[in-house]
Parts: sequence; structure tokens; C-alpha cells
Amino acid sequence: MSEIIIESIRSLMSNKLRTFLSMLGIIIGVTAVITVVSIGQGTTENVTSRIASLGSNVIIVMPGISGGSGRAATQLSDILSVSDVEKIRQMCPNVSKVAPILQRSSNIGYENQNTVATIMASTPEIFDILNLEISKGRKLTYEDEENFENVVILGYDVAQEIFGDEEPLGKNIYISLNIGNSSIKKLFKVVGIMKKLGSKLMYRPDDSIIIPFSSADERIFYSQGKVNSIIASADSSENSQIAMIQIDQVLYDRFDTADKYRFISQESIMETLQETTAILSFFLGAIAAISLIVGGIGIMNIMLVSVTERTREIGVKLAIGATRKRILWEFIFESVLLTFIAGVIGILLGIGFSKLTEILASDFNLKTSVSWQSIAIAFGASTLIGLFFGIYPASKASKLDPVEALRYE
Repeated sequence: MSEIIIESIRSLMSNKLRTFLSMLGIIIGVTAVITVVSIGQGTTENVTSRIASLGSNVIIVMPGISGGSGRAATQLSDILSVSDVEKIRQMCPNVSKVAPILQRSSNIGYENQNTVATIMASTPEIFDILNLEISKGRKLTYEDEENFENVVILGYDVAQEIFGDEEPLGKNIYISLNIGNSSIKKLFKVVGIMKKLGSKLMYRPDDSIIIPFSSADERIFYSQGKVNSIIASADSSENSQIAMIQIDQVLYDRFDTADKYRFISQESIMETLQETTAILSFFLGAIAAISLIVGGIGIMNIMLVSVTERTREIGVKLAIGATRKRILWEFIFESVLLTFIAGVIGILLGIGFSKLTEILASDFNLKTSVSWQSIAIAFGASTLIGLFFGIYPASKASKLDPVEALRYE
């Protein structure tokens, strides 16, 4: 075996450029597989951790879909209301907190600075349900809600855009409203700033402002008690499904149909996410794996050329007593060694490209995750390809006639 190893290394080192070029397809394939899989796994883990940071007990009630698949949802002004929130609070024992939400985008500003932000109007429960943390000031209170106070909590990015380094607490911002052909401005006092939180399910607190539901209903949305959505949390993760069934019963009793509302939960989002990323990773990995096949074909071609070039050498070995089995294993080992080295290089490059991708895409919070499973799969695949595509050239070499091989020029 040691002689076979030495012979294989000698053969590969005798033509370094050709050896490198024959390995290139495998190197690119392994690098692509590891990079693509690491991006897919990292993205899945990143999004999953964000969703899981809320716990698994958040339930969102949205309007049902009208007009068939792909059409817009029925406007919530025709569907859900504050009274539904109260019924859920009173009749669903496994719902610990529930809050109405009114949402719309609007222009907000301070002095000469302005930006477009999402207005989220809700009750104080929203902070506990979505785990919204405050960096400065305070949260909304029940007194704010009861007294129709014009107070506002700013998302991190909104505060940075309109205030910069200036202290926002105690300042008045304006919310622009378009009524008919005219525009009016409503003033709200800043009482709190949220921490940078990222996405929270289907909400983006960083780009939003939160105001009391009562004030928004009375002075901005004029919704007369109607809501865009209802958000609730179960008393425990284990009771999440039970809480959803209880809410479903309350709403079904009111509408006498389940078509006018729908549920969005963290479990359903995570299931959809995992299915989507699994399919995407599979197809991207399959595309990247094509280069492994191409690389294997390239190695087979090189090995066939090597057999042709070394025909006389093979004849000499057979003439002095080398068995056909030894010749067979020498070429198979040479092919496997070629892909083995290419696989190691590809793994190192794949890890490097994964980290480089993470650094270059840091502004998008893209994370990569190189798992030992992806390394094992890529490494195993490259080695098996070397074995598979090396069998034919090795078999051809072992079957050469010694006399004819010695005559070969």
C-alpha cells in the first residue's frame, strides 16, 4: 500500500499544473456547496431565533381573504373590532394578554426633519406581547389610554432619523394627516424610545411609532372601534394551540363562519420558513453540486490521458511482476487522492467564503453557519466522485496487454 501511495503522489506531482486544473472543478463544487448551504442554514437560524425570541405563544388574528386566492384581504374596518378584543379577554381563559392594533404609514416629523413611519396604535399590552423594550423614557400606560393622551413611543430608527443626537424625550413630533384635499398635523409628545429590536413577526418596531389606541381611534384613524388586527399571547407555550382554539370559537360564534378571519402564529411561520428554506437550500445545493459532477468528469478525462501517457510504464510494471489488481488500485487511489486534496481545499475556501459573505452582508444582518454535516457531505461527495470516475480509467489501465503496452511509443 505504501508503494501505491508513493507512486500516486509522484504521478500527481510530475505535472502540477494539470493536477491543479483537474482538481479545479471539485474545488469550485465543494466551495459552492459549503457556501450555499451555510448561507441557507445561517439565514434559517437567524430568522428562527428572531421568531423564537418572542416565545411560541403569540397569536395574530387577521382578516380573512375574499375574492379567492391572491386577492386582497377583506378590509378589517368591515370585520374585527374592539368588542372582539374584549370578548377574547373575557371568554378565553388561556389567553393571558390581548391587544387591538391599528396600523398605517404616515409622514411624521420634528421641526425641519421628517420621515415616513408606521403608526402602530395599541394598548399597553402590546409591549409585553411583542417583548418591546424601552431604552429611554417609559412605555404607554393605562392612564394614557383612558385619558386619550397624545403621547408617542418612537422606534429606534425613527428617533435616529428625525432627532439624530438631540434628546427626543419631552419634544413634540407631528403626524401628518390627509383629509380631503387638505393636510393637518397632530402633535404628540415623545415619552419613550424603544431599543433596536429588529423584526417582530410581521411588525418592524424600529421603523414604527406607538401611540395609545384611544387617541388614534379618536383623532387619527377615525375607525369607530374597528381594528386592523388583534394580537394575543397564550399563558404558556404549551397552551398556545388551546388559546387559538378558544379565540377561534369566540370569532366563529360572532361571524358564523371561519372565512372572515385567519390566524398567524409563530409555529405556522416557523413551519413555513423551514419548508421554504429546506426547498431553497436543496435546489441551490443541487445546482452547486453540478460542478462536482463536472469536476468528476474532468478528473476521469485527465486519468484517461494519464493512462495513455503511461502506457509504456504500465507495460514495464506488468512485465516485472506487478499484478493487474495492483495497477487497478494504483489508478483508483490516484483519482481518490486527487479529489481528496481538492475536497480539503474546497472546504477551506467554502468556510472562508462563508465568513467573507457574512462580513460583506453585515448591513443586512446576514449570518452564515457552517455545520459539520455540510462539510461531511461535501467531503464525502468529492471522495466518492473520485472513486466513481476513477474506476473506468483504472480498469482500462489494468487490462492493458503487457506486450502491446511495451511496444507503445
